[in-house]
Amino acid sequence: MFLRLNSICLSAFLFASSSAVARADIVLYTVPLDQLIATKSPRTGPPRIRSPRTTLTIPIQGKTTVNPGKTVTFRHPRFGTLYFALENVRIYELPTTESLAAQRLSVAIRQNDADQVMEAARWCLHHGLLSKFYEAVGKVLEINPQHTEALHVAALKRRMDVPIGSSSDQEAELRKFVSKADMKFKASKHFILMHDTPDEPAPNHTMPRADERLELLETVYESFLLRFYSQGVELEIPREPLKAVLFSDYRHFLDFAKRLSPELGSAAGFWTKAENVSVFFDQGTHESFAPLKQLTEQMQQMKEAAPDNVTPRTKDIVRMAGTFALLLEIAQENSDIEVVSHEATHQMAGNTGLMPRHVLTPTWAAEGLATYFESPHDAAWSGIGAVNKQRLHSYRDLQRDRQHSDIGFIVGDQIFTQAQTNDAALYAYGQSWALTHFLMEKRFDELMTYYRRLGEMPPDVILAPELLDKVFTEVFGKDRTRLDSDWRTYMRTLKTDLEKIVDERR
Repeated sequence: MFLRLNSICLSAFLFASSSAVARADIVLYTVPLDQLIATKSPRTGPPRIRSPRTTLTIPIQGKTTVNPGKTVTFRHPRFGTLYFALENVRIYELPTTESLAAQRLSVAIRQNDADQVMEAARWCLHHGLLSKFYEAVGKVLEINPQHTEALHVAALKRRMDVPIGSSSDQEAELRKFVSKADMKFKASKHFILMHDTPDEPAPNHTMPRADERLELLETVYESFLLRFYSQGVELEIPREPLKAVLFSDYRHFLDFAKRLSPELGSAAGFWTKAENVSVFFDQGTHESFAPLKQLTEQMQQMKEAAPDNVTPRTKDIVRMAGTFALLLEIAQENSDIEVVSHEATHQMAGNTGLMPRHVLTPTWAAEGLATYFESPHDAAWSGIGAVNKQRLHSYRDLQRDRQHSDIGFIVGDQIFTQAQTNDAALYAYGQSWALTHFLMEKRFDELMTYYRRLGEMPPDVILAPELLDKVFTEVFGKDRTRLDSDWRTYMRTLKTDLEKIVDERR
């Protein structure tokens, strides 16, 4: 289950999609709320703008031009052109992810080393560059046609390219599960989606909402399987379409969720183990976006009034109105991506044998895996294992509390079972994410053994802390002090992409 944070960090870390661009700019844009609040509307007098409880520093990546008059033009291949006042931005020039991938791949190919090229392929997958990943795997097989991991990936790709087939049984199951008359169906290669969203694309979108959701689900499906197959772990492939539900309005989602369980009242999305359904809503309809929408609407009103009373300040409002409206839309989209990537990971783990549905799984293991795969809400689809700022901060906030950040306390699941507040639960997610991140990156083979041991336990076993600690110790060894030290050392090196950029330019 994905818990909603108490406040929204409005972020839009948007990577340029063209591999032809060798360099791009990171722009840190600080929304000048103090100026907006101080500005009078030309027609209506002082605006009733309330500053929302949110961090309004927004990182975006594209190409910038600093203009005469201290303004900045920002261009992004997908979202078009935005305009900023120079005083409100910090600009960092850096290579694009695509150019870094091309460089890594080129170096590995020159070495004519299949393993190095495969490592470059994994780097591409880690950073969400699926087409570049497949290109690299093809190069691996040119160098060594018998390369085991590359052959596994090639075989998996052929299987994934074939649609699973009819979804009539799943449609009937979803009708029974949701029982909302106006719901429609749309299918992709591996998913059947029940939804009540519009059939036409929204402004600034090229596809209807249902198609966007299916495309994202397919990306998670593909990336999840590739992460394991590329390292020699062959998971089960789902044999029937996976079921998902998308509500167009948060209120409908909330009514449905509460009927299932009162505990789902704070969820931003969830996967039901018994029915095997992922359930979502359009994140932009959540009440937490209301203050930002109000601000955007008021800015738009001021923009419409500006031609009757042009001043330097109203020029700023005209420029900012369109920019902020688009940034808000991007933030809503990124919030959707974060929730979907999290819940779809639960669904994939339950349907590929990694964490079998019929077996109880400790919450720390399930949520640790889901948070590892989730794409942070300050990023569009950013690949696998991206450093999540919110999760990292939750880990750092608790790391000095050696009782509650102790590995035994985490793997015994007390960190979740003893969490009595929403904040405590978020800390639990942060610690689970951090430990899973370390084990996925540094102790992968042992972690796979641990997951297998959990999946082999009897379905009716009671997950007592002593049992869970015993299983973990049997796999990772008795030297818990050394493991704890290695984990904390690893976490001290872990930084968000933005932290890395800022540190490198100090």
